[in-house]
Amino acid sequence: MSGINSITSLILKDGLRNYKYKNSKLKPAGFSEESKGAVFGFRTKDHMIQGRGIVITSEEALIENEDHLTHWTPNVFTYGSYTDNSRQFVEGHSEGNLRQINTFMVDIDIIGEKYNHGEIVLAAFDRLGYMPTMILDTPGGYQVYFVLSGAAYVTKKSNFKVINVAKRISENIRKELSKDLNGIDVGCNHFGLARIPRSDNVLFYEESYCYSFQEWLNWSMTISEDKKAEVIQFPKKRNSIRQIDEKWVDLLLNSEKLKGSRGVLGRNNAFFTLSLAYYSSSCDIETCEYNLAMLNERLSNPLKESEIKRIIKSAYSSKYEAAAKDYIREICHTWIDPSLSDDQLFSQPQGWYKFKKDRKERVRSHSTEWQQDILAYLASQSYTYKPFIYSTKREIREEIGIPERSFDAALKKLKETNKVFFRVTRGRGGGIMIASVKALMRTIILAKKEVREAYFEAIREAFLVKGTLVQKVFNQLLPAKKDYEEIELISSGAG
Repeated sequence: MSGINSITSLILKDGLRNYKYKNSKLKPAGFSEESKGAVFGFRTKDHMIQGRGIVITSEEALIENEDHLTHWTPNVFTYGSYTDNSRQFVEGHSEGNLRQINTFMVDIDIIGEKYNHGEIVLAAFDRLGYMPTMILDTPGGYQVYFVLSGAAYVTKKSNFKVINVAKRISENIRKELSKDLNGIDVGCNHFGLARIPRSDNVLFYEESYCYSFQEWLNWSMTISEDKKAEVIQFPKKRNSIRQIDEKWVDLLLNSEKLKGSRGVLGRNNAFFTLSLAYYSSSCDIETCEYNLAMLNERLSNPLKESEIKRIIKSAYSSKYEAAAKDYIREICHTWIDPSLSDDQLFSQPQGWYKFKKDRKERVRSHSTEWQQDILAYLASQSYTYKPFIYSTKREIREEIGIPERSFDAALKKLKETNKVFFRVTRGRGGGIMIASVKALMRTIILAKKEVREAYFEAIREAFLVKGTLVQKVFNQLLPAKKDYEEIELISSGAG
């Protein structure tokens, strides 16, 4: 299987037959397979606009058209057909006919000179915490694919809920990236037509950067904590309504229908949402564990105790503010009653949960806040041609104002999540050399082409990152390999 064919196969997630139903040149004798879905292909952009295309129901047919198509539908539809006897004009690539969702896509139209595609990788890393699977070069900009590790199937049984949930995830991806990147079309069709990968347009591809639908769903739920327009803080003189005092909490706690269900917000999401309600209401974790255990006992298909504790621990990790209103509605409409109004779910829609205290009002800071402080400090101290700092831990701690244990814990977490690289040298003249991965990426992206690879080699040697996935990504941000001058990135005092 060629490189492009392996890419399209990864995207399609077994959504098409392997071989053509008729006139196959590859199908083994006597081989049979069940009918699956269909995708649509177009040979030019004009043909796409006119609806002149081909219906493709097998990977073999897609292989035969390799590099002859400009656009396709990477998400699979239930069927495809032609509207004319000459089989030129296609129909069926509509939302109501979706069979499975394989990828989220971001279309970037750039007016004027293009920015380096590495900026997209950098924005995804910084804003989403997830990396793009693929970036395609297009005449007017870029097409970015975030391929799922497993297809999200659209089924009648789930009342096609997966489409609405996936749309919300897709919207959040686009909105977050648009904070750093110009030209993102936030409102275009989420599961329609896109540029097809070809041998002449793939700029970036890493098959290991595929994440599950559940991972994206969890990420999307956390984005709601930043939507301050939707969550209004009450004036200080007025008593705030805690989230656990809301009507929906009692409705969910007394529900017996909750169960895991693919493609919808199910039992695990309901438990996580309830846990966030207890956390945002400043309830101790034991209270939360007791109430969710009582709920779990009533379910015909209960969760394991260890799974409940894992969910609660995640909700109480200080990463999140509170349960999101959109998700509360979705869960209650799915498992309780689809006709429930906001008045039946929320006590006061204009101000419906208590904010945690501002950081300046608290005695202690959360671990994630210390991590953000370290990253902010590194950002203030680095620039394109010097993306690292060399100092001592004590000097950095004093600059930031962070306790020793908190600093070490935050630094360890940042390294584990590929946010920073650091190297400690012992003895007289020793210290810590540290850089954010974001700053290192920016150096690779923005440095002049003739020295970019030299910087990459210096960074790799300095921070001992040989053989890592980050190195693999950095490699794809480099220009074609050339002879280059040696760069002295690290001073003699850096160890």
